[in-house]
Amino acid sequence: MKRFNSLIHFAVIFFGSFFLLSSASAQDNYLLDDDSAEPLYLDFIYPPKQKKPERTNFIKDEILLLYPTEKGNQINTLTKKYNLKTASKSILGSVKTGILVAKTNGQNPLKLSASINKKEKSVEAATNNIYKPAITSFRNAYSMSDTGVRAAHKTTKGAGVTVCMVDTPVDIYHPSLSNAFIETLDLFPFDQINQESMLHGTSIAGVLVSQNPYIGIAPKAKLYAVGAFKAEKHYPSSLKGASSDVAKAIDACIQHKSDVINLSFTGGKDPLVEKMVKKAIEIGITVVAAAGNGGKWGSTIYPALIPGVLTATAIDENKKLFNMADKGNFIDYAAPGVDILTIAPEGKYKLVTGTSISSAHVSGVVALLVSQNRNKSISSTLTETALDLGKPGRDSEFGDGLVNASRALEVINKQ
Repeated sequence: MKRFNSLIHFAVIFFGSFFLLSSASAQDNYLLDDDSAEPLYLDFIYPPKQKKPERTNFIKDEILLLYPTEKGNQINTLTKKYNLKTASKSILGSVKTGILVAKTNGQNPLKLSASINKKEKSVEAATNNIYKPAITSFRNAYSMSDTGVRAAHKTTKGAGVTVCMVDTPVDIYHPSLSNAFIETLDLFPFDQINQESMLHGTSIAGVLVSQNPYIGIAPKAKLYAVGAFKAEKHYPSSLKGASSDVAKAIDACIQHKSDVINLSFTGGKDPLVEKMVKKAIEIGITVVAAAGNGGKWGSTIYPALIPGVLTATAIDENKKLFNMADKGNFIDYAAPGVDILTIAPEGKYKLVTGTSISSAHVSGVVALLVSQNRNKSISSTLTETALDLGKPGRDSEFGDGLVNASRALEVINKQ
C-alpha cells in the first residue's frame, strides 16, 4: 500500500509539473515566477513600443485653414469658434482653394489641426510647415562641359521658355543678370541690407539665367522669381519658408503659365504643397526638386518624393556623388552640384555646393529642351540620353545618370 501511495504521489508531482511547464511555455510573451502569481514580461525580448516624438518642422503659433473658395463666408465663423486670430488670407486660384493663416493663441497646432479635421467638414486644417534651402558650402569651380551645356548653347539658350523659381528674393541688380529676362514677385517685404536674405535665390537665379557664359544654363529663358523664403529675425543665415507661402508661390508659377518650376529646397511631407505640385505637373509643367543634403539612405525628403517630380542629386567634377546627398529610389538624375561658380548679392560671385545647385542645373537643361520641342516627353528624353553612373542602370545614388543637354537636343531635334 505504501508503494502504491508513493506511486500516486510521484504521478501527481510528475504530471503536475508537466502541466505547469506546458502552461508556462504556452505563454510566449511572459514567464511565471515561482514567488508571484503575476506574469513577468520579457521586456528584453518584447520591448515596449517607444512613443514617436512629435514633429517640430512647423511654425509653432500658426495653423492653416484650407477651404473651397465658394465657402469663404464660413471661415470667419470657424476662426471665432476655435479662438484663432487671422494673420493672412489668400486664394490659390489654380486649385480654387482659399488659404487662411491663423495664429493659434497658444494652442498646439498639431492637436488643434487634428481636432478641427475630426469635427469640421467644410475646411481642412494643417500645420504651416517649414522648408529650408538645400545648399551647404562654397569651394572651387568647374565647367559645364560634363552636361553638354556648352555644346547645346550653339543650338539654343532657352529663348521662349519661362522658368519659375520658388526661393528667397533675388538681387536683380547683379551685373550678371543685367540683360536677363527676370520678373519678380516677393510674397513679403525683405531686408535688402541683409545679403543672407537674397543669397540662396540669387545663386539659383545665376545658375538658371546668368549672362556669364560660365554660369547660366538657360540665359535666354524668362525667369519668374517668387520670393517665398526669408531670413529668421535675429538669425540672418537661417532661411525658412512656410508651407503656406510655398503653396502661394507655386500657385503664382502656375498662374504665370510657367514651363518649368525649380524647387531648390527640402522639407517634410505636406498635403498643401503636394497638392500644388501635383496640379502643376497635371497641366504639363515640368517640376524639378533638390534631392536633399542629409546624407541619408531612403530619405523622406519633400517635395522630391512627390510622384512626377524630377529629382536632382549632386556630383563633383570627377563624377563622384556629393558625400552629403540623400539617396533612394526617388533620385532621377545627377547634375553638377559640388564646387559650382555662381553669383551672390552686391555683384559678387560665390563657389557653392549642394543639391539646390544641381536642381537648378537640371531645370536649366529642361528649359533648353522645351525651347526646341514642347511636345516631347522631357523625362523620357533625359533618361534616354543620360550618362549612366554608379551601378549599371538606374540606381539609388545617381538615378538614371548624369543629364546631357547636347545629346538630349539631338534626340529632340530628330522628332
